[in-house]
Amino acid sequence: MLRWLRAGIEANLDRHQILYPWWVPLASHLGQVASVLVALVLRDALWPLDPLLICVPLVMVTPLVQFTTNRWLPWWVDISGSVLAAVLLLSRPPEGVLDLAPVLLALATAEITARDGLREGLAVAAIGQAVVVAAAVGPGLAGAPLYTFELLLGFVIGAMLLWQMRALIAERRAREQAWDRATTAERERIAREIHDLVAHSLSISLLQVTGARRALRDVREASGPEETAEAVAEVDAALADAEQVGRRAMGDIRRAVSAMADGTAERHALPTGSDIAALVRQMAGAGLAVEYDEQGDPAALPAAAGLGLYRIAQESLTNVVKHAGADAQVRVRFSVTGARARLRVTNPLPAGRPRPDELGSGLAGMQARAAQLGARLDAGPTGGDWVVDVRLGGPARSGFELPCGHTLWKAETA
Repeated sequence: MLRWLRAGIEANLDRHQILYPWWVPLASHLGQVASVLVALVLRDALWPLDPLLICVPLVMVTPLVQFTTNRWLPWWVDISGSVLAAVLLLSRPPEGVLDLAPVLLALATAEITARDGLREGLAVAAIGQAVVVAAAVGPGLAGAPLYTFELLLGFVIGAMLLWQMRALIAERRAREQAWDRATTAERERIAREIHDLVAHSLSISLLQVTGARRALRDVREASGPEETAEAVAEVDAALADAEQVGRRAMGDIRRAVSAMADGTAERHALPTGSDIAALVRQMAGAGLAVEYDEQGDPAALPAAAGLGLYRIAQESLTNVVKHAGADAQVRVRFSVTGARARLRVTNPLPAGRPRPDELGSGLAGMQARAAQLGARLDAGPTGGDWVVDVRLGGPARSGFELPCGHTLWKAETA
């Protein structure tokens, strides 16, 4: 029985977005019933049977209707039984003792204030005060100022509960909004990671396929068995490299998806600034002509900064293959000085096919990564080149000096 009653109360509260526990309205109505019973005892009206016993069903009828039918009665209907019961009880005041009948009005005031709002609560308190004044003037009511204080106390308690509920609603909404923002940010981060991974792998594969096509042309133009065998070997090596890159990319994607699904995927070290040189070598090995200049110690950069610069370099090289083709001459310069770093990737704009100025998903991702690092990223045409320039940790030095310990190498397409 209690479980069924609790389920009905909770369903009614949820339907009307009232966040009080189920026992709060139940305790309020049970308190009103108890007040009626004590008031009847003070009047010797329980036995023998007295007409004032009608006050018990009057107080119980509205909560029973709401709890059993899941209906939401207007506040003026909800309090009608309690007000009428208080009027009947105060029409026959007890002799020489304080009365509990006005407590009915105080409990009704607290309930309506907490449930419906301050204006409705003030209206119930005003009705209760009118009943108390009428009882004091008419049949006589000892301690009328005390009952006025009870009404005020009921309104204050209801207002406190109402304020607490509204604060809880605001907190829940703030948490939901924070959760939505965090979810959106995480989705954007995952989208950038997958975009960089897939785009880079496809760029490597594209370079390998381009090399294989050139080797096939050499096969057709070969004049002897040795030249033919050499060209076929080049085709086989290029396609094998493309297959290896594809398999590695599929493994990385599976690990990323598995980590998003259950978080049990094997952990792998993320690339850092020290891996940019290996990234450039990988692109050069796939057939992209790259000139690389590294200055300073990339390992001195924080892991987050190194990862962001690595992803920007990865996306920049991917865009070179995508927009300028495998024959583009690329210059990558990476300088680290203390907490400062600068990455600059330059390639000639393709003739007759200029790069668009608007931000695509790749450039937007690079801008987002730079913003997360607090770096400045400039990407666009400069003269006859397309330049991606990233400055981390304040204004970088103009130019790239060649101090001791720098790395400088150039890879040309075979």
